[in-house]
Amino acid sequence: MTSTPPDTTGPGTSALERHVREGRDTSGDDVLVAPRYLAGGSWSPTDAFVPLTHHYWHDMNDELGNFYITTMGSQLRVAFVPEASELMPDATALWQIRARDGWPPREVWSAAFTDDTPPEIIAAVTAELDATVTADHGRERYIDRGITHDEDPAQVWEVFRAAKWQVTASGFLAHAQSSDELVRVAYRDPRRVGRDEAWLATVRDPGGARRPLWEAWFHSATPTRVVRAFAAALTDPAPVSREAESLTASCRPYATPLHPPAPVPQPAAVPTPLELAHRLRNRATALQAVSVPRWFTGTTTRTIPPAPLATVPARPVR
Repeated sequence: MTSTPPDTTGPGTSALERHVREGRDTSGDDVLVAPRYLAGGSWSPTDAFVPLTHHYWHDMNDELGNFYITTMGSQLRVAFVPEASELMPDATALWQIRARDGWPPREVWSAAFTDDTPPEIIAAVTAELDATVTADHGRERYIDRGITHDEDPAQVWEVFRAAKWQVTASGFLAHAQSSDELVRVAYRDPRRVGRDEAWLATVRDPGGARRPLWEAWFHSATPTRVVRAFAAALTDPAPVSREAESLTASCRPYATPLHPPAPVPQPAAVPTPLELAHRLRNRATALQAVSVPRWFTGTTTRTIPPAPLATVPARPVR
């Protein structure tokens, strides 16, 4: 396991770190996908890490391609774990977020996102964490708000209602469903059903596959503002850009060209024999009109007056 310098702009910055900090290269994107939860993910740690700009975040990576960004003291950790990891052996999905407290550290809450989760949606969660770290800067325990639970699910349902999603509650379960019925976000009250993963978001494959397109879940102690940031990104109507080839076949109908195609030049129409005859007749008429003098009326003839006779001066008489 190797550790990279926290300064991500200096000469010691690795190529992987620069790639992560700059985000995904979108120069090859040729389509816009809406709704954004059908855009799919990327097998690289890119957009999800971009919001973590505060200097308290430290980068680590290993030779297996796993990448981690943690706060000083590791109270918060955001991880991209494509392979079994020593730092996170119990990882349940490609993307992991962990919050810890105390000494020895104990896990307070966690969140996880599977492979095809759009990184733009994960970035909304990491942006909320970065804002928390920035707001708590200077406090004795600056990360408290990032790990402290504030139980208020109603704030999350307000986001879904504002987006015109259907929100229902029945017994110990409440859930929100998108208008296209492809997304369902469920909440189980952990005090009544004894489940740690209180929040579960499931995105169905629009092609009807039984396996979900992607899933995300949050521990029951996850701060409500973190789940609310996720809900806001999930319901955001703004499309995201992708390369058309990266989309699954079932999601391609939801893509539109990023740039309108150039108009195809149309071949010149070949005139018909009748059109050629009309053109020749019109041309002949035009030439005839040009050869006639302007003063010619067709009914009168112009008379040219004779030139005056030259006068001879008289000779003087002697």
